[in-house]
Amino acid sequence: MGKKIPLGIAVSAALVTAAVTVSLTYVYAMDKFNSKVADINERQAMYTKLSEIDREVRQSYAGTINEKKLSDGICAGYIAGLGDTQGKYLTAEKYKEYLNSSGSKNIGVGIRTVRDSDGNMEVTYVMPNSPAEKAGVKKGDVVISMDGEEIVRITYGEAINRLDGTKGTTVVLGILRNAETSNNAKAETQKLSITVTRGEYVRNTLQSSMINGNAAYIKISEFKDSTSDEFTSALSALIKKGAAGIVLDLRSNSGGSVGSAAGILDTLLPAGDTVRYKDKDGKITTQYTSAANEIDLPVSVVVDKTTFGAAEIVASDIKDFKKGMLVGEKTAGYGKKDEAVP
Repeated sequence: MGKKIPLGIAVSAALVTAAVTVSLTYVYAMDKFNSKVADINERQAMYTKLSEIDREVRQSYAGTINEKKLSDGICAGYIAGLGDTQGKYLTAEKYKEYLNSSGSKNIGVGIRTVRDSDGNMEVTYVMPNSPAEKAGVKKGDVVISMDGEEIVRITYGEAINRLDGTKGTTVVLGILRNAETSNNAKAETQKLSITVTRGEYVRNTLQSSMINGNAAYIKISEFKDSTSDEFTSALSALIKKGAAGIVLDLRSNSGGSVGSAAGILDTLLPAGDTVRYKDKDGKITTQYTSAANEIDLPVSVVVDKTTFGAAEIVASDIKDFKKGMLVGEKTAGYGKKDEAVP
């Protein structure tokens, strides 16, 4: 026969349980509330500091204030303060140029860069036949100034914007370059000044050829909206020539369109999730999947420290799906989803 529990004890136990639950809920709610208050206070302190600077400048500055340039500079500084090596602020004019940059022809210097640990611009890729290549800029160069202004003072994002411009205009790049040495001697750093005349250059994102007789070699330097279709066409042509394997070179790849990268993965991989991302609240969402129509060829992916973003997704998926092997160096580790927000 089961042991009976007096009603009074049962009610007391229920009340204790309810009290504990309410207490835990209250503590959790207060913790979240205090966290939000702290965030609000920090933001208010930031706004107050900016307001004080603005007031002092307007009272004491003897020069003329360009309100638009000042506003753009504040926005660029905010993004730079995040410490995100790929994040940048675009002015309305530069954003319009960005939207129109899907074509292959561009006007500017013709280099791709990443922000190094000192806030300068490390050159990861020089476009073939670009103004930069003709002027003598090389991969591995570190741009520390533009027209005499230090990169760390004008911000990385603004420096990126200044690479493009009107055809025929010039920009003087202050560059640090490790001199080539022999016998494993320690490289000496050279300080150079290179003048580049902005001009038209072709922004090819993909190159392909047959190597070693039967290997399809495809190098992708950036993922643009058209790159997936270019990849499919190039691979089909090389397969017709007898390709028995694929070498996918993603070195010096600055990332780009995740959708384009997913399109390439759809061609190479069996069915499965290829791109998932976690938002700031920890929610995981599947953004892209591949269908069961993979190319039945082994794949080798070549990567290095300048393999960024979408290129890292491609390399990681090929490894995780056991479709091929990775060769080279540790990649940049930039596993973030970038979006252009107007």
